[in-house]
Amino acid sequence: MFRDEVFKTKYREQLLFDFYGELLSKKLKKTLLYYYNDDYSASEIADVMHLTRQGAYDAIRRGKEQLRQYEDKLKLVERFEKTQRLISKIENELLKLKENKQVQSSSEAMAVLNNISEQVERFSYED
Repeated sequence: MFRDEVFKTKYREQLLFDFYGELLSKKLKKTLLYYYNDDYSASEIADVMHLTRQGAYDAIRRGKEQLRQYEDKLKLVERFEKTQRLISKIENELLKLKENKQVQSSSEAMAVLNNISEQVERFSYED
């Protein structure tokens, strides 16, 4: 259970960085880029950025805190996650409808469902 929580926390932090990383100072962005994208430890970050280990820890902590503050104000990640959950529910409901024998007997209904499914899929994978 502990590992799942660590994974969820790291995943959430990575999302925050993906959404708000551009808003950080260049130094904090670079620090967190090493931390999240390259999976560097604070010691490794300290070496490549010519900081003390404590300086690297502090930069990581400050960067994470700023990301959380941006999310507290803007709620972009929260809205993204809600949208993802909603899309998943819509896809499941569409699948159930498509498997329904009565719906399958109507080519018009199937065409509409297939069209909606394609739109939902395109929406979920747009860049």
